[in-house]
Amino acid sequence: MQAAVEFRTFDEMVSTLAINDPYALILGEWRRLDCGIAEQCSMHGVRRKSWMKWIADDLNVGQEMIDRINTLRLRRNEIAHKKTKPIEPEEAAEYAKKVQDLIWLLANAC
Repeated sequence: MQAAVEFRTFDEMVSTLAINDPYALILGEWRRLDCGIAEQCSMHGVRRKSWMKWIADDLNVGQEMIDRINTLRLRRNEIAHKKTKPIEPEEAAEYAKKVQDLIWLLANAC
């Protein structure tokens, strides 16, 4: 049996998963973003159901971040719950990089 692949960088992981399982990459990256939002809510004493208002009111990120998160959420929901066209590796990689950017913005802004 071949040893499991160990990724050393985010880009290495994204490029491999985008080609081999773009669906898993998108669903997994959404999970990372969702966990990041939950963690920030917990750290700042914000109820999880109030996260959109809390982020939208933050002068450092505001409504633009909510719009970007919603765009990613809608695409994730299409993939998870509807029949979609096959996902190209480029789309999955772009999705993952957008999530990474949002996680960094969220961590540094709030």
